Amino acid sequence: MLLQTVFGLQVTWYSALTYAILAIVAGYQAVKILTRQEPLEAALAETTKEILVTAIVVAMVLYYSANFVNLGSVSPQGVVDALQSVAQEAYLRMVKIAQCVANIRLSGPVSAYAGYAEAKFSIYDSLYEQAIWMYNQLAGLARFLAMYGGLALGLGLTVYAAAARRIGGIVIGVVLGLWIGLAVLASAASQSIKYCATQGLGPWGEDFHPFLNIGCDNELLATLQGNATTTSTTTSSSASCDDYAGWQMAIAYAWLFLLIAPSLGLAVGYLLGQ
Repeated sequence: MLLQTVFGLQVTWYSALTYAILAIVAGYQAVKILTRQEPLEAALAETTKEILVTAIVVAMVLYYSANFVNLGSVSPQGVVDALQSVAQEAYLRMVKIAQCVANIRLSGPVSAYAGYAEAKFSIYDSLYEQAIWMYNQLAGLARFLAMYGGLALGLGLTVYAAAARRIGGIVIGVVLGLWIGLAVLASAASQSIKYCATQGLGPWGEDFHPFLNIGCDNELLATLQGNATTTSTTTSSSASCDDYAGWQMAIAYAWLFLLIAPSLGLAVGYLLGQ
């Protein structure tokens, strides 16, 4: 989107920010040249090197600032939505399982069976609880970076251009490392699980009632154990939600992100600051 016209040139936020940063760098370097006591040739040579390095960093950082690491078709909001969708799927599964167990408890003589029905899902509930907590936190981090990541990169670049390379490089490396890691994590986690409850597949889309749906636990469990077709008391539909290993991988991806992304970001930032 074109924002304004300056001296006949059409300027976007991307190019305006680029010009502003380069102007600050040029002014800073000019002051350094004027205050140096060494020969002008040496000062110009070092200044040229500084400007080239800064230009490379400017191009990289501003590209990611403007596009926020457009990984394939992934946008900032897309990364947030993908991470949140994993937590939402886990949440909806736990709600549906709880609804099933609660209605068994309300089914008179068979209410004593509710504890056994609940125990059947305990191995799945532990995964869903972890996924809800972890992916809600990561979605919040992604939302924060989508809102303020560009500002953090801009500040890091400004510090970097002001010759405080170690600090600026670390800020740039950590922010980019976190965002790229979140984009990769969102894609990997979304592909590792099936969205059965979100899409209302088979019994996951039913509204269970006391007495009428006493066998709801077996229906839900059948989908989680890999039975491709389940026949409900109210509908007949197909659903295969055998992705237990997928949920394990989704949680493993989250832990790997927490361990690897900041570490790699710090390493890259450290090298950038040398």
